[in-house]
Amino acid sequence: MDKVRNTKIENIKKSLKFIFLNNKTTRKEISEYTNLSNSSITRVINYLMANDFILKSNKINESKYGRKSEMLMVNKNKLRIFVVDIDVNTTMFGEGYFDGTVDLLKTIPTPDSFDELNSIVKSYISSLNKDFFYISYSIPGIVDIGSKRIKDTPNLKWKDFSYNSLIKNDDIILDNDSNLSILAEKIRSEDMKDKKNAIFILIKEGIGSGLLLNDEIYRGFSFSAGEIGHNYIFGEKVKFEHFIDFERNYEKTIDTIALNISYAINLLNLEKVIIGGKIINYPAVTFRELKKRIQKYTYVNNDNVDIRVTEFNYVPASMIGACVNGVIKYIDNI
Repeated sequence: MDKVRNTKIENIKKSLKFIFLNNKTTRKEISEYTNLSNSSITRVINYLMANDFILKSNKINESKYGRKSEMLMVNKNKLRIFVVDIDVNTTMFGEGYFDGTVDLLKTIPTPDSFDELNSIVKSYISSLNKDFFYISYSIPGIVDIGSKRIKDTPNLKWKDFSYNSLIKNDDIILDNDSNLSILAEKIRSEDMKDKKNAIFILIKEGIGSGLLLNDEIYRGFSFSAGEIGHNYIFGEKVKFEHFIDFERNYEKTIDTIALNISYAINLLNLEKVIIGGKIINYPAVTFRELKKRIQKYTYVNNDNVDIRVTEFNYVPASMIGACVNGVIKYIDNI
């Protein structure tokens, strides 16, 4: 009986995750993905409907005979996640939903200490009078996701501490902001669906990168993969991220960013480069010049790599990624 029950649960998880990852889908597509029989798919869908995990949407023509199939989608209001996006100067709060979308709630100055931020988060959640299943943090630093320990946030000077549960047991999720940004792009951007090797360069007060290698987020053996901002600049006695200044040193800044991105492309043979953060606030000519220089410095065998600015603007990719992180954890733990 346990084996049968476990198989049923795994089928439910697999089907639900497929629906979430595809936004909208049909029974036929779920069946093709899971290799389940029509009767098994019916049982799974009935369970998901009965427990408010999914909803029926509009019907589409799915055959040459005009037969219409129901579209299935996740129930946005099944789950609420409190999203905290920490940056050096400001911290944003958001309300995340089961479909991976996020509504911005509030922006505050980033407190001097972690304990102070915890107190503010706890108080603000209480004032909302809403039931949040997880609190999902986007952290500008090195995060041990297994032990929920923040190992280092160089620009905040928060180091070696763990998040304790605030609203219930095992309610806290943490990850690096750049990792969450590449996660958001992978899950929610159409042009990333078939990409397995990509990088998200996040340019803020510091500079970090999230790596997607062989279709998995790569964190490194000590969770510090992607800390590109800590490279030292040739001929300069400063770290890359401390050298960058668009206002006072525009030409050198563009050139240095392009060089460092080209190093990553040449080293890892990447398919896609996505750039986010401060650069989206500059005129389009800034990105065009950056892209031109990246292509100039990239080895000829890699010159077809696709380079673009992030599609997430008002709600940053790191917040979407933090919400998606919570949704995936929730599905995995059904």
